[in-house]
Amino acid sequence: MKTGNTAKAPLRALILLLMLTFCLFATSKLPSGPAARAGLVLAAVAIALAKVRLVVLDFLGLRHSNSLLARALLLWAGAVLLVALARATAFSAVFAN
Repeated sequence: MKTGNTAKAPLRALILLLMLTFCLFATSKLPSGPAARAGLVLAAVAIALAKVRLVVLDFLGLRHSNSLLARALLLWAGAVLLVALARATAFSAVFAN
């Protein structure tokens, strides 16, 4: 197990979370259209999974442990995001003009 300066890890994770939030905001300003909307949805899913991973590993302190809890939390977040993605896709398919 690698040990290092763990005092700066939460600050680094917080900065990364803020950068990911900014990336999502910047992506949402892309031109509108079906391709851009699909790209925004995929970018939002990827950024959300990255945020969940940062929170689970850094803020919950599970980075250096090979815990089933960390895997379960990541899988749970992925499942919730897939359900939200399926719901948004179905909603847009039903109400498409």
